Amino acid sequence: MAQINMKRRAEIGAAKRARTRAVILEAAHRLYGAVPGEPVKVDAVMQAAGLAKGTFYVHYRDLAELEAELGSGLVSGIDAKLQPARLATRDPLGRIAVATIILLDDLAAVPSRARLVTRAAVNFPEVDRGIQAHLQEDLAGVRAAGRLALPSQELAARVVSAIVVQAARDIGEDRLGSKEIPDIVRAVLRAIGCAPADAAKHTEQAARNAERFAREISRSGDSKKREASQ
Repeated sequence: MAQINMKRRAEIGAAKRARTRAVILEAAHRLYGAVPGEPVKVDAVMQAAGLAKGTFYVHYRDLAELEAELGSGLVSGIDAKLQPARLATRDPLGRIAVATIILLDDLAAVPSRARLVTRAAVNFPEVDRGIQAHLQEDLAGVRAAGRLALPSQELAARVVSAIVVQAARDIGEDRLGSKEIPDIVRAVLRAIGCAPADAAKHTEQAARNAERFAREISRSGDSKKREASQ
């Protein structure tokens, strides 16, 4: 009788589960991007994935857990994308401004992302851990320069997060568009102690930096496509 390799069987099972989970996630990504304003349900996700509904509950407790994973991936991706522009800005207030603009612009480009990120941020605060860590770094710089008007850095972080999450919610519900994003950035800077004129200056500079950064990303993507086609 052939000996059963339990370790190998476990590896095969884990690989199969990972592939199935990836199929579910990809189907959910498509639905959240393609059905704005219409609630996404487990039945729709599994139909799009071509899998039985019961398979969903093998991998997720409920739709909220799936949304948290999707939201976490989106937030991490946006955070990674905005870091070069953020780190290229010396002033900590400018870094907060450029990060906020890029984050909200990205969500405004696909409002369904904003709804997903908002749900994840509200229900699973840990999903934006990376962005929060970078915000804390920048607020520490603001405080060290004596430019933080609020009594603590932690309170400042909560205020900034509350404004940004509400803006993301408004974007997802079509109450806010890309034209209003500079107003949100100025509000963020004013809330932590920036004078009106300085808030306007940092916002304008951040918008230019974000636009330049977007062009560089676009050129890089075009270059990669040309290389791949050769």
